[in-house]
Amino acid sequence: MVTKFSNKITLLSQSSKVLIIGTLPKQLNELLDINFLYKEDIEFNENTSEILNDNLYAQYEVIIFSLNTINFELFKNTVNYFPKNSIVLIEPNIYSSLADYINNIFSLSILPISEELFIDNLYNVLSIEETNRTIKTKEKVINKYKGDDANNNISEFFDKYHGTIMFLNDDLNDNCNRLKDLEISKELFTDISTNILKLNNILKHNKSFDKLSLTFNQLSNFLVTLDLESIRPENYNAFDYLSTIVEDITIYLDELFVYKLFKDVHVFEDSLENNIKFFEDSLNNTVDEEDDNLEFF
Repeated sequence: MVTKFSNKITLLSQSSKVLIIGTLPKQLNELLDINFLYKEDIEFNENTSEILNDNLYAQYEVIIFSLNTINFELFKNTVNYFPKNSIVLIEPNIYSSLADYINNIFSLSILPISEELFIDNLYNVLSIEETNRTIKTKEKVINKYKGDDANNNISEFFDKYHGTIMFLNDDLNDNCNRLKDLEISKELFTDISTNILKLNNILKHNKSFDKLSLTFNQLSNFLVTLDLESIRPENYNAFDYLSTIVEDITIYLDELFVYKLFKDVHVFEDSLENNIKFFEDSLNNTVDEEDDNLEFF
């Protein structure tokens, strides 16, 4: 269970900062060292209580208080409030004294706490931070294209196939992760080919995607007929480019079916065609030295 949540937290905590106020048990501190690159510990005493304020808290995504009887009394007489989304760990004998604070505490646990529950609490706080960032980004993108005729006219198509596309996109994301984990197998390429064909069967219902549909068919056919034994080991790095192509497709689908943004499809079509050609040439070691880069959509 710890491993499962740690994998998720790694995705959320790569650029996050955690602040510990007080002293954590050793095993919990070690979990933070594993999952966070940026961690700061502040011993809670009369001197440090003077620097605890909103300006300090704003620099951290996760704030953890570890309180015993002595520093809780100091807390009440100085700071006297918990910042938003705090994780608070306390010794059992001070639980009844927290009545006035409980409604403002995001997560309250009594020590000792299991590693699983501690990781779960971290994940919940980070998920809120990530959701807020995503919403802000979505608002910016939606406002940028608000009122665009192309977006308005195609919204019915997006609504009709939204659910199906999202399931396919989850599968493609899984395919992409397997590629990034250096899996090179006939089974994986068949899965990618099948998912692209399923996607294509949806997009072909709208004429705006006719050219893109042809490109997807060609990619699908190439992957399902790919002879792995004929590829030289020194050309295996070409599969890194395939993961970029698949990831590009998932991002484009998010823009279409989540954010409902129908921008100039030709930009993506041309980028995808060029990237597929580059991928195929890389497998055959026939890349033009003057054109040895992917086009990121």
